[in-house]
Amino acid sequence: MCSYHAYLFILLLAEIQLVGMKHFCGVCGASFPDSSASLALYEMLLQMQHRGQLSAGISVWKEHENFLLRTHKDLGLVNNVFRAEHKGKFNSIMEDYKSNKGIGHVRYATCGADDKEYAQPFERFHGLKNRWFCLAFNGNIANYAQIKSSLEESNYHFVRENDTEAIMLLLSRAMKQKKSIPEAFASLAHVLDGSYNISFLNAEGVLVGARDPLGIRPLCYAEKDGRVAFASESVALQSIGFDDSNIKDLPAGHMLIEDKGIGSFRIEEFAKSKKKAHCFFEWVYFAHAASKIEGKVVYEARHALGSELAKLEIQKIDKNCVVVAVPDSSTPAGNGFSEALGVPMKEGLIRNRYVGRTFIESKDRAERVKSKFTLIKEIFHNKRVFLVEDSIVRGTTLKGLVSFIKKHGSPKEIHVRISCPPITWPCFYGIDMSTKKELIAAEFNSNTEIIAKELGVDSLIYQTQEGLIKALKIPEKDLCLACINGKYPTPAGQSSAKKDNGNARKC
Repeated sequence: MCSYHAYLFILLLAEIQLVGMKHFCGVCGASFPDSSASLALYEMLLQMQHRGQLSAGISVWKEHENFLLRTHKDLGLVNNVFRAEHKGKFNSIMEDYKSNKGIGHVRYATCGADDKEYAQPFERFHGLKNRWFCLAFNGNIANYAQIKSSLEESNYHFVRENDTEAIMLLLSRAMKQKKSIPEAFASLAHVLDGSYNISFLNAEGVLVGARDPLGIRPLCYAEKDGRVAFASESVALQSIGFDDSNIKDLPAGHMLIEDKGIGSFRIEEFAKSKKKAHCFFEWVYFAHAASKIEGKVVYEARHALGSELAKLEIQKIDKNCVVVAVPDSSTPAGNGFSEALGVPMKEGLIRNRYVGRTFIESKDRAERVKSKFTLIKEIFHNKRVFLVEDSIVRGTTLKGLVSFIKKHGSPKEIHVRISCPPITWPCFYGIDMSTKKELIAAEFNSNTEIIAKELGVDSLIYQTQEGLIKALKIPEKDLCLACINGKYPTPAGQSSAKKDNGNARKC
């Protein structure tokens, strides 16, 4: 296990993304025979901090106490919630929540006020142990409004405007009907339209990690020496002692369930997976560069995206050219782009890794950019700069960054290169891209000349869909590409797109 000083070192490395696209949360679960599950959950949440910075929490099973399930959660970063800056308080929390199994969650919310009531896991209390459970969720339910209306017609009450609560009520109803846990999860698949990874723990000590039938969001698991864990990212499992040989992707429509004692898990299908629809943006932007999803290393995919992007280059290359990637998710693509063109890549923008989430933030975009980055003006001065970014959504963040570079770096030219194709459709499966009218590529019909002018740059080139598929090395039929081609993999997604109906809620 890591020492306390190692925890503080991890705290310093915890990275907060610049304003832009956000992702809905990350989940994990663990069953350890040595009662160190709470520490493992904490360590996994640290490695998934990039998936949600608003709140964090864990729920653990306390087999021999009156409160069989106990939850520790709060607003803030993982280290704030677990008081890692104070050795005594951190150790006290770990001792208080010491257990051999539990689940964890980090959260990002897309709308509304920050509220501790939305921090997960949620708990559904009941006098019967098999119906008393905790739940955490990652994804987005596209037909939430219909589900909520149906449950309310059956006299169920919603405390929160929330996908997770809907799933909790659906599971509770299924269990009331005396369905087994696999049967209860199977009943979800007949109702839910969208993406969902679920971590579940009940008062009998049954632990579940489940992935939706399309496999939209990543979920992996590992087992070694009687220790079992699952998480949204493979790096989270690596952080608690598992290596590549132990880690596997949980198949779409399957659940990991441990219901017969510590270490006695099985993988069981709860819903038929008629097709796959893995979110391509996990490789482009969201996932940790060191993670592996569906057998593909995220860093290698991003590097390949840069190489494919270089094939589209039309500018004359000379000694005055330099490649600068927007740190940090664009850095691998920048490397691939630089190597393919033979143009040096330099760190012209240094991310300030010690700037955390602030509740009072300047409305001046230039000031926000300045607080996130330090610019090395000598790298930009009088240079023809190829600025590599992973994606453009609304365009406001990149526009602010370009203005910042021009003002403080004095480049001769700025040519923006995007490793993702133009985003022209909203997402209803767990990414904060609410409506089509917010997307700059949709607004200007993917006209790169007009968008370049709007951004204030000399030229703009996007990745092609063909280049994206080639770089990821995953069959097009197994990917969700809805935000770039409008082909949604579920009926509710298709219906929402026709209405251009944003579906962003607190998960």
